[in-house]
Amino acid sequence: MAWLLPPPAMRRLLPDQRRRPAPWIVGLMTFVSLVVGAAGASVLGAVVELRDEAAGRWSLQVTGTSAEAARAEQLLRAASQVSAVERVPDKELRQTLRQWLGPAADTLDLPLPALADVTLRPGADGAALAARLERQVASARLTPYAAELKPLLATLGSLAILAIGLLVVLAIALAAAVTLAARATLDANRATLDVLHGIGATDRQLLGLVQRRIALDALMGSVAGALAAVVVVALALLPARGLLPGWQASAPLGLGELVLLVLLPLAQALLATLVARRALQHALAEVP
Repeated sequence: MAWLLPPPAMRRLLPDQRRRPAPWIVGLMTFVSLVVGAAGASVLGAVVELRDEAAGRWSLQVTGTSAEAARAEQLLRAASQVSAVERVPDKELRQTLRQWLGPAADTLDLPLPALADVTLRPGADGAALAARLERQVASARLTPYAAELKPLLATLGSLAILAIGLLVVLAIALAAAVTLAARATLDANRATLDVLHGIGATDRQLLGLVQRRIALDALMGSVAGALAAVVVVALALLPARGLLPGWQASAPLGLGELVLLVLLPLAQALLATLVARRALQHALAEVP
């Protein structure tokens, strides 16, 4: 780590350039990566949460008479695989229709199916229970919540994979941009480095001198980009609490996701430093 904290005399060898591109490049990449990473982690957490909540939960629909609905509920309550059966009141069904039909939902004589939420015990065979119920009550249908949520979970899972892919693309773009910035810094200080090389400075000393500047620029850009991303993510996620079931009582991001997001700026600063070092080594090797 001696190259990161060289003596003051060595630090004064390179003039201070106020418009260095590295901090802006790393800061922008860190900002975008954190926003994308937070969005992907939130979506992935929502997928896991929805899947956990849907596990063991089934929906009973009876389109026949009220006697058939009561018969289906009685059979389910008596089944050993079922732990709870909660009937959805007709008032709630009317309120749902009112959102689509308006006041006409109260006047139209629409046949409403009987609905109930059914919770199965762990390890219960829901498919066998549904088949037995349909044989005994022809108008009854027992469907798993997971089947109804499958298209939504597939879409959310695809978005999470897309976020991971974007993070990989951003890391590649960061490496390419830092390589160009490192070469630009080397070219901007070519005269000073040539003089130092002429009086006996080794390539390792010159490498450490330029790499220190790139490393500090990367660290400064990462911190600035991370702080901006935290503000944006907080403003974006807080209003979204409650849009998905269970979010009222839980944070959009878990502890594991927060730790990964905290480590992401440091990882990008380290990546920028290593890439810059590699680029500088190649550039110095080309100098006769």
